[in-house]
Amino acid sequence: MTTGMTRTTIRLAAAGTVAGTVLATALAGGTALAETGGPGGTGETGRTAAGIPKNFLLHEPRARKPVRYPGEETWTISDRLGANLGINPCGLRRPADRDRVAMRSVDYQAPEHHSGEQLVIYRSTAAARRALAGLLGQVERCARVKSEGTVTKTWADPVRAGDRAVRITLQGYDAKGVRPAVGGQRAVVVREGRAVAVYVLAGEYGKVRGSDFTRQLKDARKMAAKVCSLRGVC
Repeated sequence: MTTGMTRTTIRLAAAGTVAGTVLATALAGGTALAETGGPGGTGETGRTAAGIPKNFLLHEPRARKPVRYPGEETWTISDRLGANLGINPCGLRRPADRDRVAMRSVDYQAPEHHSGEQLVIYRSTAAARRALAGLLGQVERCARVKSEGTVTKTWADPVRAGDRAVRITLQGYDAKGVRPAVGGQRAVVVREGRAVAVYVLAGEYGKVRGSDFTRQLKDARKMAAKVCSLRGVC
């Protein structure tokens, strides 16, 4: 939780009780990255999304290299405009935001671990604002969900990055919603100009700690600065 900032408690739908289910939610409801990929993934296409140069995303160069442990880890890259955002609070089958002009998703999957990076460029700054507002509205609609004897809670806290940024926590609890269960998602979403970037980790989280977001926040701040090098984005 960020000191001195107003905490926005929000709702997030989740299915399942353990890390494996959370990972499935992150993949099926989030990045949808299995279509194209680098050498460690499902096949390189060599395409570039309009307005996003090749290797522009922070983890993209690594994703294009062979993996160290084939069969246990996978990098995938997709330019699909219709992919859901990497954090998908209500488990939408298709994205609710509009006016995307370019998008790239980079995903890493290993046993009991998932990380994702996305950059979405919108037609206007207003469209990017609406996209972030819609994501927070989606989280608000799905704040506390019971499923198979567990309770999933999700909330967002503002953080300092770009024009506006939030960190989103998804955490499973026992049936009473008191004791943290194993599994969770930790995301930072930042808007800069007409771009929105998403950084998410999913794994065997338990009690929520500020350090859970260190890597995502660092990456979000770096991308918020970098994206302004693209003409017309900022």
